[in-house]
Amino acid sequence: MCVSCDATFKIFSVEIVTKELVNTNMELYKEIAHRLFQNKVISNINVGNNKGYVVNDRQVFGFDLHLGNKNNPLTVTLANVENALNGLLDQFEGYYEMKITLN
Repeated sequence: MCVSCDATFKIFSVEIVTKELVNTNMELYKEIAHRLFQNKVISNINVGNNKGYVVNDRQVFGFDLHLGNKNNPLTVTLANVENALNGLLDQFEGYYEMKITLN
C-alpha cells in the first residue's frame, strides 16, 4: 500500500502468459482502466514496473497496477479487481492466462 496526495493506493501485480514477448500494451491498460472505472472499483490508476520475461519456456508480460478510490477505498479489493477484469483477455489475441496478486 502506498499513499499519494489524498488517495491511498493498493498495489496489484499482474502476470499474463503471452504468445510473444511483450513489454507494454497501451490498449490493454486502457481496457483495464475502463473496466475498473466502469465497475466503480477505482477512482485512480497508475501502471508501472512493466516487464517481459520467460519462465519455464512461457512468455510472461508483467506489470503493477497502483489502484485507489478516494471516494470508497474499501472497493479496492483483489476480489473486485478480479471480477472487473474477468474475461479481459478474450479480446486480446495471443494473451492466455492472467494472474493477479495483491502486494
